Amino acid sequence: MSDAILVIGGGIAGINCAMNAAKYGTKVYLIDDTASIGGMMARLDKTFPTNDCSICIQAPQMFEVDNHENIEILTNTEVRKVKKANGSFKVKLAKKAMYVDEEKCTGCGACVEACPVSVPDEMDGKIGGMRKLVSLAFPQAVPNVVKVDPSCRFGEMREAGACIGDCAVDCSQCRECPIALCVKACEKEGKNAIMLWQSNKNLNLEVKSIVVATGIKDAPPAGDLLGYDVYDNVITNTQFERLMNAGGPTIGEIIRPSDKKHVKKIAWIQCAGRGLAQGKGTPYCSKICCMISAKQTIITKEHDASVETTIFYNDLKAYGKGFWDFYRKANENGVCYVRGRPYEVTEDPATKNLTL
Repeated sequence: MSDAILVIGGGIAGINCAMNAAKYGTKVYLIDDTASIGGMMARLDKTFPTNDCSICIQAPQMFEVDNHENIEILTNTEVRKVKKANGSFKVKLAKKAMYVDEEKCTGCGACVEACPVSVPDEMDGKIGGMRKLVSLAFPQAVPNVVKVDPSCRFGEMREAGACIGDCAVDCSQCRECPIALCVKACEKEGKNAIMLWQSNKNLNLEVKSIVVATGIKDAPPAGDLLGYDVYDNVITNTQFERLMNAGGPTIGEIIRPSDKKHVKKIAWIQCAGRGLAQGKGTPYCSKICCMISAKQTIITKEHDASVETTIFYNDLKAYGKGFWDFYRKANENGVCYVRGRPYEVTEDPATKNLTL
């Protein structure tokens, strides 16, 4: 449809953009390169400055966009080429195989339980999060279907204990797998949704407009910045977000990755990767970190008022409506603000305690 629009990115911005356009009667293709829409917000605990539950806000919107007649969701899909022609855009997409029939899968989890191998979750690995080689993106995922890890499908996880990957005949030629435990579990449920022979698909669209809503991600720490790659208890604030999330790997318990004990003192270091030499870190202020840290200290105090919380900062950015009051709330809750930039972090090997 030449009057359709393509929204690239299925996070909170892409979802709202798609809904706004669809309500005007426009056909919308909403694509995301992961197995579910939702983006970063679906993994957060609370949103500032109201500290409302993130997924409680987003889940109804995800359901609505999934059931709107004018919106077609394409997950696990990447943009490969865009060409402008005759006032519209011709777009080439690649829909990567999930090795699951999305029409048949109901997200029952039987295949997940049957899978014998767990691996560190991409977002939560450092704080103890694990997932199976066949997994659901998160409990409220849309579409609510599982995905088989390609490394399992192609036999790369055999040594780790995976049940497939040692076949005499490749799965691209086989329609029934007698050894894959996920296939057996799915068949037992009467679904037959696991499709290990599924292949990637190329899709071609013609749209009038394209909205790029690719969202945000945290900048990876530059090497062993402040001990990140060296010490267990140095984590990013995205990982801390997952640590205090009731839907995260610790079910909301704020514990130390090193020994799983409750935390007594926490320091947040702002601008940690900003302005580093040799092209490392980021040359700009991300603007949101000050309020993220304020939110995390407030919620930490709500979990346990005795935890000592300190924020080291250079310049305070309280740029939005209600944000200055939010900062004041953190102060009133006993959060200590120190204007300064720690330059070194060391660890006591016996206790795993950190010194700044």
